[in-house]
Amino acid sequence: MPRFPTATLTRLATAWRAGNSAVASTATIATKRTDIRNFSTQGSLRTNKLLSSSPVQDAEEISHIAFGFMASKSLFAALDIELFKALSGGKNITVTDLQEKHLTNVKLEKLETLCTSLCSVGLLTRDAEGKLSNPPAVESFLAKTKPSHDFGDYLRFQIDKQMYPFMQHLSQRMSGDASEMRYRNYEEWMGNEDEARLYTESQHSGSIGPAKTLAREYGDLLNECKTVLDVGGGSGGFSITLAEKIPHLNISILDFPNVCTVGEEFVKRSTVGDRVKFLPGNALETEFPDNNCAVLMSYLSSSVSGEALAPLYKKAYDVTRPGGYIFLHDFILEDSRDGPPLTALWALQHMVFTPGAVSLTPSYLSEQLVTAGWKVKTVSEVIPGMTKLVIGVKE
Repeated sequence: MPRFPTATLTRLATAWRAGNSAVASTATIATKRTDIRNFSTQGSLRTNKLLSSSPVQDAEEISHIAFGFMASKSLFAALDIELFKALSGGKNITVTDLQEKHLTNVKLEKLETLCTSLCSVGLLTRDAEGKLSNPPAVESFLAKTKPSHDFGDYLRFQIDKQMYPFMQHLSQRMSGDASEMRYRNYEEWMGNEDEARLYTESQHSGSIGPAKTLAREYGDLLNECKTVLDVGGGSGGFSITLAEKIPHLNISILDFPNVCTVGEEFVKRSTVGDRVKFLPGNALETEFPDNNCAVLMSYLSSSVSGEALAPLYKKAYDVTRPGGYIFLHDFILEDSRDGPPLTALWALQHMVFTPGAVSLTPSYLSEQLVTAGWKVKTVSEVIPGMTKLVIGVKE
């Protein structure tokens, strides 16, 4: 049996053990639960065998996991042909009418097969008369009826076109062989202009919701703040949202050059003017601008090696004023490392193209922050069942 790096085995084991559990409480970390109205519906997360922590009972339940990729591919195909958009606005029509009036470029028998698969996993509904319609969540988030809520492009571009192919290399990464991988790390990946544009444009919609949660729940911490550094800020989704909500903020975004080019286009289409600016560079190598009252890192901690975290947080500490904050938003597991499932699976995904990456927990990140000089203030949930926010303060 091949020998695998310990960090790699830990991520793989965590992903497969993933389930729902409570955050372990500690004396130094205050836990606060928040919701994210832009990316979740009312009530608890809907689960299936893939997202359950209970041990599998039979071959059928194993099949639910093994064949899960077929369900995701049916979702991506529906987004590509704009099927949900064609059914938007409360339409309730047969597959024949759908094909003849809206999706004429798709053959009827193929459309019927796709719609059947979507109905089988709850992405479409079919009534007793055989008429199809969008479920409420699909109408809100995938049918392009509410641009501020829609994240279909994020799924069809970033997840299907970029993340999905990366997972084909998981077994190679487990054995330490990255010879067949096109990109060995984020810097090489974002060095490709087309890949950087596709990633950055699709990620933008996925950042707006968490950014609104941050502004709503913790905007008061920035009331006296004027300068913020957003490290790895990508399209500017977080920075633009915060600058729009808090008019006195001036934010600098540090990211790879090709990413900054795309981000500047989003800033031009916003109302923030010159209050959001870009600094091309590499978070691990480029000198940070000084005199910040807050530093934001969203999805950055899971995108660098574990050994780079404490030095990265120390760089942020050194350019932050006393009393200032660091905001770490990321895929953060429970301290028990048994979930949430989506968090564990995202940690596994990041391992494929991030050499040395580790699974993140509140305790682990808190330890890295304290090593860098920060005092941990709070840990809270942002995207339910997926991401958390860890806040540190410089005393």
